[in-house]
Amino acid sequence: MGAKPGAPGGHGAQRAVGRAPGTTTMTRGSRQSRRQRGHASGVVVTVPEKIVNVTTGGNATLLCTYTSSQPLGNFFIQWSFYSAKESQLHTIYYYSGGQSYSYGEFKNRITAATGPGNASITISNMQPSDTGSYTCEVFSPLNDAGQSQKSVIVNVLVKPSKPFCKIEGTPEKGHLIYLLCKCEEGLPHPTYHWYKVDDNTLTPVTEQINPNTGILYIGNLTTFETGYYRCIASNVMGNSTCELDLTSMHSDSAIVAGALIGAIVAAVIICVIVWVLTKKAKKKKSSSNEMQVMAQKQSNAEYVQVPNEENIPATTAPSSNATNEYPSVDETAASGTPENDEKQDVEKEETA
Repeated sequence: MGAKPGAPGGHGAQRAVGRAPGTTTMTRGSRQSRRQRGHASGVVVTVPEKIVNVTTGGNATLLCTYTSSQPLGNFFIQWSFYSAKESQLHTIYYYSGGQSYSYGEFKNRITAATGPGNASITISNMQPSDTGSYTCEVFSPLNDAGQSQKSVIVNVLVKPSKPFCKIEGTPEKGHLIYLLCKCEEGLPHPTYHWYKVDDNTLTPVTEQINPNTGILYIGNLTTFETGYYRCIASNVMGNSTCELDLTSMHSDSAIVAGALIGAIVAAVIICVIVWVLTKKAKKKKSSSNEMQVMAQKQSNAEYVQVPNEENIPATTAPSSNATNEYPSVDETAASGTPENDEKQDVEKEETA
């Protein structure tokens, strides 16, 4: 029953097409009802190995035998694959009338046994995506022989991928921190262990660690707990590691960096304050100078030079009678003195 690509023909073609090999989904309820009918029929399917482990790239042989209390006639053999990721049951192999066919991702990868009563298959180049449940089914429509099926679990083992390590929290003294370690791939599921590295010596850290999740709780980081830490993820296929740096130098550097940043910020603030004050002082001084210049210009405009008495031209003062209708107070006062009276008398005599 060597596997040959293609589509089945004849009566087997109708059955295969009716189930749409490679695309048809099958519920677990229908599988259970068919299994119950198989118990009442004359076909008995046996799977000697319930679990098969295989490495990536290797070949997986799925053993399956069948017997019948009645002649099977034109019987059929079918293998189906149930993927937990897809939650679907896909037909991957079909045999009828001496012809065999493989489908989907398993096309040209399946080799079937050829002996009577043997429905075993071998799948080549197994990949992690091939991990799941495989069902062997034998069916005969003649003489009410019925059908029967059994399943086998296949695990494609994978070495743990390089873990992703991370410090959760601030790596400074007195702070709460967690160390995280997780692999994206690995089957069986890896277990995680943390070690403290001291001069190339690994000291296991067993307190407050979950080997299934890879989380190490350190709590308040003290000087004793600073240093290098290594996580080892392992399974039956091997192990992978990663390291984290929690040295005191690394812890103090954060403090130094914080102090340096603070000093730079303070210096910038001081420079800004000095610049603002200097600008204000210059503006105030400039305004004062402008006011002094304006005051000086105004005083120069209002000042008029008084001429000397020698430069004043002699002019004849008009008589008081010609210019004023009434004498001034000074003239009146002057005419009333004895000296003025005597002078007036002399003038009168000269005139006469």
